[in-house]
Amino acid sequence: MDKRKHQSIAIDEAKELWDSLTNNTDADLEPPTEQEAKEFHRKLYARIEAHEAQKRRRKTVRNSSMLVAASLVIIFSILAYRTLFLPDVYTAYHDDLKVTLKDGSTAILAKGAILTVEKSFPAATRDVFLTGDAVFNVTKSKNHPFIVHAGLYETKVLGTVFKITQHKTTFNVDLYEGKVQIIKAEKPAETFIIHPKETFSNLGSKDVATIIDTKSTDQYLSNNSATVSLTDLELSNAIKILENTYGVKIQFPPALANSKISATKEKATAADLIRLISLKLNLKTIKINDKTFQLEE
Repeated sequence: MDKRKHQSIAIDEAKELWDSLTNNTDADLEPPTEQEAKEFHRKLYARIEAHEAQKRRRKTVRNSSMLVAASLVIIFSILAYRTLFLPDVYTAYHDDLKVTLKDGSTAILAKGAILTVEKSFPAATRDVFLTGDAVFNVTKSKNHPFIVHAGLYETKVLGTVFKITQHKTTFNVDLYEGKVQIIKAEKPAETFIIHPKETFSNLGSKDVATIIDTKSTDQYLSNNSATVSLTDLELSNAIKILENTYGVKIQFPPALANSKISATKEKATAADLIRLISLKLNLKTIKINDKTFQLEE
């Protein structure tokens, strides 16, 4: 209903009200003029409008208060969830970053590294998740192993100092103190133990594991020993691993390049592993000199 219609109805109502009043009181009173009725309506309509506006304001304030309260509940719920449940994530954006964990262990993250720690840390096992490189100094605990999940491996310690480096598919662990157990995440039964001044490396392949003296990582091991594990590897790739690890040259029949080989030997020299491979493939080993070997059918 529009404003003009409201006004017409209000004028009629005003006249009826006036007639009612005059009938009940004094018959000599004159009815209101049309102008007086309009003025009466204007004031009445203004009061109605003011009352309705006040009701709308109260409703708006009430709705706004409810909206603010709901927003605060949501905000506090998000903050509580982040505080109580989301893991802590540490990122070394521009420089090395030192992180001290709740158990007193420390991690020095190399530039670009990311360390993720669950809110439950430390629990029965002290699990952290690493992307990139870091040096860990782990507080000793016989009952609560410290496990670094990185790439395809789990590095498990009780208390020690070690360094993890990762580049693409290459995974290395250098141990400075204590003892470390390296576990393949997809094959938990495959574990490797390293001791101080030893380095574990997969040499860029998930099917390879080597343990050599850390001081020899930049030197060839033709006269030294290493622990090497090869899992279902083509002979050509296995030969490359041995050549790179020991700094030797190994000749073999090209027809056998794709033959699969699995071999594991601890504290082995180049000659030890070459003999082991030759036995598995029913080949003869000829040592030409200290750094050159030949496999023959």
